[in-house]
Amino acid sequence: MKSDKPRTTLRGRRGIMLVECLIYLAITALLVGLGMAWFIRCLNAASDLSRNADEIARTLSVGERWRADLRRATAPPRLAPDNSAEFIIPQAKGPVTYLVADDAIWRRDAPDVAWIRLLERVTHAEWNSDQRGAVTAWHFDLQLKSRKPNARLRPLFSFVGVAGERSEP
Repeated sequence: MKSDKPRTTLRGRRGIMLVECLIYLAITALLVGLGMAWFIRCLNAASDLSRNADEIARTLSVGERWRADLRRATAPPRLAPDNSAEFIIPQAKGPVTYLVADDAIWRRDAPDVAWIRLLERVTHAEWNSDQRGAVTAWHFDLQLKSRKPNARLRPLFSFVGVAGERSEP
C-alpha cells in the first residue's frame, strides 16, 4: 500500500536547515552588533562621567586651597589696583597671589616665584567682598568651559571665605 503523503527527501531537509542556520546567524550578528553599540555608548558615557568628576575634584581642591590661603591672611586681602583678575592675600611669608589669565587660574607664593597653573578651562572667575557686620567675607566665583556645546548644565562654582584665623568662642 502506498501512502498519498509526499516524502521529503534528504536533500530538501538539508536546504531548509541551511536557510534556518543562516537566519539564526543573521539574527545573532544583529544582536551582537546592537549590544556592541550600546556597550560603546555606555563606555563613552562612563568616560565623560569620570572626566567630569576629576574636573570637579580639581576645582574643589583649588577652592579649598584659596580658602586656606585666605584663613592665613595677616592683613585684609585686596584686588590688584591695575588688574581686577588678580587677588592678593598678604601672609607672613609674603603675599599669595591668584590670577585669572589664559583661561586658567594661576597662583604664586611670592613676587619672585614662578606662577603655578592650578586649573584650566576657566571661562570666568571673579572675587567679590561682602561686608557682614565687622567681618568681610570674600566670594570666589568661577565658571568652567563645558566640554559639549549643547550641555544642559554650566559648571559654576562659588567659594566663600573669611580672612584671618578663626577665633574660638
